[in-house]
Amino acid sequence: MESLVKERVRHPIIEQDIAQVAQTVGPSLERLRGKRLLITGGTGFIGTWLLETISWLNERWDKPCRVYVPTRSPERFIRKVPHLVRADIVLLPGDVRAFEYPDDRCDMIIHAAAPADPHTLARDPLGVTTTIVDGTRRVLELAAQKRVETFLFVSSGAVYGSQPPELERVPEDYVGGPDLANPRSAYGEAKRCAEVLCALYREKFGVPIRIARPFTFVGPYQDLQAGFAVTDFLKEGLQGLPLHIRDDGTTVRSYCYASDMVVALWKILLETPVGRAYNVGSDEPISILELAHRVANVLDRSVEISVAVEPVQGRLPERYVPDTSRGKAELGLTIRVDLQVALMRTLSWMRDVQNIL
Repeated sequence: MESLVKERVRHPIIEQDIAQVAQTVGPSLERLRGKRLLITGGTGFIGTWLLETISWLNERWDKPCRVYVPTRSPERFIRKVPHLVRADIVLLPGDVRAFEYPDDRCDMIIHAAAPADPHTLARDPLGVTTTIVDGTRRVLELAAQKRVETFLFVSSGAVYGSQPPELERVPEDYVGGPDLANPRSAYGEAKRCAEVLCALYREKFGVPIRIARPFTFVGPYQDLQAGFAVTDFLKEGLQGLPLHIRDDGTTVRSYCYASDMVVALWKILLETPVGRAYNVGSDEPISILELAHRVANVLDRSVEISVAVEPVQGRLPERYVPDTSRGKAELGLTIRVDLQVALMRTLSWMRDVQNIL
């Protein structure tokens, strides 16, 4: 990794993935050429993949897309991705609620800023709520002022609340909601409020809103300290530690690789009707226990898997799996990277850049 940092070059896995993203999305990406784009949350997992796409395209275009990226820590971003320190990616000091946009036009906005990791939510649910709601209001005001061409709000599958265990996959028209008495619902409820704000600004000011509702992902640039099951397993496996399942392992989720995720986001931004919402993720269910076994299988060493508690007999497992048929039918979205390959690519990237071993 040291040589990559010194040369400020894109990691080979990212290079391959982004080339595939550009080929899959296709001509729609031409709409970005020469434009001015605001990406909030641009230094996080989702945002970094979006910036990788734009930087890759700009290296091939005569008229680059200039991107403005609010961040509370420009220094951390520069350490994380030094090859993205470029004239066409402009960092704006400040968080999503208070950044100053320059005296320039703004053609498109992707609003992805939100503290989503379990540790932050457990520590400061009120801060999570205000950041999401107030930040969305701030960005929508800018969108109305600048009369943007298109606006993508990156919401969350958490807006549906707890998925009924008998419901195999959650569709976009499911009308459930988070438990309002539970502070841990803060993230999902704040995202619901932010979606309502988007609808209000679309109706009153004509902001051309599109909505993505991401579920669960795996891939390079995930925060290994965030407390998600898949990143915990990968980290523990590379360190030679047992893979710890903190409950009974029956919870069912699905995992989509980062490059498939970013294909979906670009297509939703550039190809969909105003006001339309799309689930983003994989619809292939997998239990947390099976996920641990999948991670163990791609490691080159023997690892133990420990389960904290025994399953309750006769109880249906919790689920968090999207119905992605709308994206398949309307946008041609599909999973091109299966979970086995996704885990292998993520592990390979982690070995190179995360200094875990």
